[in-house]
Amino acid sequence: MRVLKIALVGLVAVVVAAAAVLWWWLPSDAALAQRVADQASRALGVPVQVGRFDWRLLPRPEVSVHDVATGQEQPIVLRRLVLQPQLLPLLRGHLVLQRVVLDGAHVIQHSLRGLGGGTQPSTAPAIDVRRLDFHDVTWVSHSGVAVAYAGEADIESGLRLREARLWRPAQEPPADLHIVRETTDADAATQRFSLQARVGGGSAQGQARVLVRPDGRLRLEGELAPRGIEVQAALATFNRRSPVAGRADGQTRFAAEGRNPLALAQTLRTETRFTMQPATVLRFDLDRAIDTLGREHAGQTRLDRLSGSVETQNTPTQGMAIRFSDIQAQAGRLHASGSALLQRRRLQASAAVDLVDGVVGVPMRIEGPLGQLKVTVSKAPLVGAAAGTAVLPGIGTAIGAAIGRLLGGDEGEAVPELPATPKR
Repeated sequence: MRVLKIALVGLVAVVVAAAAVLWWWLPSDAALAQRVADQASRALGVPVQVGRFDWRLLPRPEVSVHDVATGQEQPIVLRRLVLQPQLLPLLRGHLVLQRVVLDGAHVIQHSLRGLGGGTQPSTAPAIDVRRLDFHDVTWVSHSGVAVAYAGEADIESGLRLREARLWRPAQEPPADLHIVRETTDADAATQRFSLQARVGGGSAQGQARVLVRPDGRLRLEGELAPRGIEVQAALATFNRRSPVAGRADGQTRFAAEGRNPLALAQTLRTETRFTMQPATVLRFDLDRAIDTLGREHAGQTRLDRLSGSVETQNTPTQGMAIRFSDIQAQAGRLHASGSALLQRRRLQASAAVDLVDGVVGVPMRIEGPLGQLKVTVSKAPLVGAAAGTAVLPGIGTAIGAAIGRLLGGDEGEAVPELPATPKR
C-alpha cells in the first residue's frame, strides 16, 4: 500500500510538473491572437485584427476568437467565432470541426472584393465541418441596405450539405428557406435539393441542383414556384420598399457559378414570370402624370391586373441589377406596357400608355435616383389625338395619336440589358 501511495504521489508530481512546463511553453492568449491575425492577414491579403483568443480542452475542446476585423475602409467584422474540433482526427492531420458557431457579424458586400489576394499557408490541414450555426449576421449590399440573418446547417464529409435553414429573425409573417438534400449518393457529381420558402404571407416550393465541374467550380441551377406572396410585405422583410402592392403568383428560375457558396451567392441570377390580380402601383399616379405631362405624379394607381418578367443579376463589383421586361398593366380600359432597369438605387424606365377612350400609345420615361424620379410624358400623341377627334371621333383619336407619336419622335430610350447568363 505504501508503495502505491508513493507511486501515486510521484505520478501527481510528474503531471503537475508537465502542466507547469506546458503552461510555460505555450504562448499566451495575446500571442495566439496575434498569430491568428498574422495568418489570416496572409491568407486574405488585407490586415486583420483579432481582439481576443481563448481556448480550452475540458469539458470539450473549444477555440473562440473575438472581435475580428479586416483593415479596410469598410471593415468586415466578426464578433465571436467558436470552433469545436475533434481531437482524434486532428492527430492524424485532419481537422474536423464538430461545430462552428458565428455569433454576430457585419459583412460588407463591397469589401469582399478586396479579400483573397494573399497566400494560403501550404501546411493548412484539410477541414471538415459537421454543424454550422450563425446568429445576428448582417449583410450590407452594394446599395447600403443592411439585412440580418440567422441560420443552421448539417454538413457531411467533404463539406457536402445535408440540410440547412436560413431565416430572418423576428419577422411576422415568417421569412425562411429550408433546404434538404435529396441525392442519396454523397459522391455524385450532381447533388439535388428540395427547397421550401415562406415570405410575405405566401410560400414557394422548388428544387435546386449543384453540379461539381472537373475543375472544381460549382454550377447552381433550379426552379421555384412562388404562390400568394404579398410583394410589399416580402420586400419590407428585406428592408426594401416595393413599387407595388398585391399578391403575386409566378415561376422562378435561377442559376449561378463559382468556386464556393459565397461566389454562388454573389453571381446568382434569377428570372421570374409573375402575375398579380389586382395590384396597386405605390407612390405613382398614372392619370395625374399624363394630365400634367409628368410634372406631378404623386399618388397611387390601382390596377386590375399586372404581369411581366423580372430578372435579377448579382455581381461582386456592382451589386444587384433588376431588369423588368414585358410589363403589362390593365385598369378598366387603360392598358400600359413597358420595361425598366433598377441598379444601385437608380431607375431607368420607358412605357407606353393606351387610353382606349382617349389617347393611344402615350410614351413615358421615368428615370433618376429613387426618391427623386423625373417623369417625362410626350406631348405629340396628345396633340395628334385632339386633331383626330376633331375630324373623326372615336377611331380618329387612335389614328391621330399614333400619327402624333410618330411625328413627335419622343419614343423614349431603350433600357439596357443585363449581362448574359453564364453558359453551362
